[in-house]
Amino acid sequence: MGDMGSSVAKHLTKSNYSVLTNLDNRSVKSKNNAQKSNSQIVSFENLILTSHFIISIIPPSVAQQTAKNIAFYSKKLSKPVIYIDANAISPKTTLDIENDFYKNAEQSSIYIDGSIIGGPPNDNYKPNLYLSGKNLKKIDKMKSDAFNIINLGEDTKLASSLKMCYASWTKGSSALIISMLLLAEKSNVLFQLLDELNYSQKELITKMIKTFPSISEKSYRWIAEMEEIASTYYENELNPGALDNASSIYKLISGNKNKLAKFLNQIN
Repeated sequence: MGDMGSSVAKHLTKSNYSVLTNLDNRSVKSKNNAQKSNSQIVSFENLILTSHFIISIIPPSVAQQTAKNIAFYSKKLSKPVIYIDANAISPKTTLDIENDFYKNAEQSSIYIDGSIIGGPPNDNYKPNLYLSGKNLKKIDKMKSDAFNIINLGEDTKLASSLKMCYASWTKGSSALIISMLLLAEKSNVLFQLLDELNYSQKELITKMIKTFPSISEKSYRWIAEMEEIASTYYENELNPGALDNASSIYKLISGNKNKLAKFLNQIN
């Protein structure tokens, strides 16, 4: 359970919802986050049998397999599920998952496309949870301190499409900034570039100072997400440009988490 998932769980419990999670083969950090959020750690079978709805907030690289597991156990246990796929995946991936889900899940199960836009909820803020697909009436009136629910309509892929567009800027622009700094370092003009940015682009320096620490920790989750974003552009006959390289940038940073800290240390 990551930072977003644990924060959502915490504020759902504050809103008097019972939150269950399965953490088989997950990290110690995930289990600690679950305990801090007052989530109940249960078996996969109990998760399926007991939950009114299941919301998936995981790295996009495992989104398809997770949906397959949900569908499999739903069928095995003869228990229909309402599955909200709130992962950062392309519209095509969403439709592929939906198609596979309905083929393999118990009859009357419901697949809902979702996307969370914004940071983790806290006591003074909650992000938006966009939903799209049929049968949203079972979930779109839900009230909580975890998120604002916004119904985008019956076209399943709309929530994922919006996420891909939004993250093109948020995560894509960060990747472009990192690319710029890596190029400056390779070209032996890093100090000069940072001086110029501090002189003429102070808002960019502010963004780096604010976001780089969290990017270092989250970059491994964004590798597959940037691949999904680039795919979305290609699917719509658009060239993703620098976004096509963004996944490799985050892969580099995930393998060297001190890199961004070193850049920050050079800022005067």
